Amino acid sequence: MPTPLQRAQAKIRHLAMAKGLQIKVGKLQGPREQGEVAPQSHLATSYGLPRPNSRNRVGGINAIKKATWEIFKAGGLDTKGLPQGWCWNRGEGVLKSEQLSYLSKLIEQLPSDVYALGVTPITAQAYWYEKATPEQLDDLEKVLKELALDNF
Repeated sequence: MPTPLQRAQAKIRHLAMAKGLQIKVGKLQGPREQGEVAPQSHLATSYGLPRPNSRNRVGGINAIKKATWEIFKAGGLDTKGLPQGWCWNRGEGVLKSEQLSYLSKLIEQLPSDVYALGVTPITAQAYWYEKATPEQLDDLEKVLKELALDNF
């Protein structure tokens, strides 16, 4: 029999899939935190949205003009431009100050159990513990939609 937590997670996942969010479970390596010799990796659940196909024609070659970055809610070493309690895992310096300011506003809208965000040219993802209400899932979806836009 599933536990109450497993039933709640299944309900949130079902609602998320109905909204078009992609759910993945896999290994995630976090940033090296202060005092750590090597970064930790663990099994993580991510909810993501594909990014729009925005390819620019440059000299007959399709080129994707989107940055790749990943941030964690952790006491990491690289924190430049991020809100208190967040650090870079990769991509420090790829976002402009306006983008960092907007990212800080989006972070404030996240459910409290989101512990990492990542953006690639293909997808925008949030890693979290799935301890949320349907309303908090709506908040997560709104943030992912903003991250998936060409603004990042």
